[in-house]
Amino acid sequence: MIVRASCVGDIVELQHLEAVAARRFLSVPALAFLAAAAVTDYATHAAAIEDELAWKVEGRDGRIKGFCYCQHGNEGLYLAEISTHPDFQRQGVGAALLAAVFAKAQALGVKEITLTTYRDVAWNAPWYQRHGFSVIETERLTPELTRCLAHQRAAGLMVLPRCAMRYLLGKREILVDKPLL
Repeated sequence: MIVRASCVGDIVELQHLEAVAARRFLSVPALAFLAAAAVTDYATHAAAIEDELAWKVEGRDGRIKGFCYCQHGNEGLYLAEISTHPDFQRQGVGAALLAAVFAKAQALGVKEITLTTYRDVAWNAPWYQRHGFSVIETERLTPELTRCLAHQRAAGLMVLPRCAMRYLLGKREILVDKPLL
């Protein structure tokens, strides 16, 4: 696997990968509608790429196995999307992408990485917890994350419980074998 910065020329393929990866939600009846949901728009991808906050994992054949992108938040980075192609799930693609995010956050000197996700879907909150993220209790949400969850509620995503999560930098040493960026 090779982790690289995404480029504008990747966007159409990233959108396709996101749509294919979303089919996994067909296995969760309450979330099956996400399999047909809109993918991240071109402008959002382009902005993350311009901000150097977008990565992809490629195989030796150049095929994109997964991608993620972040946005700048008040205290750090917000992990807006991470998707792995179904053919490559459970092979470390997501972990490799998180390593790139952790390395970038460390290089930027930010204090945390946040995200929102489904609390009880196995490849959502439980997966992030295994990678060092913790759930932020409602009373400790920042105004920014409160707005994000309210937007998701308004968009109809709260059919199952969602939560905000945080990874605190400096919480543990981040080991990277070689530069990912």
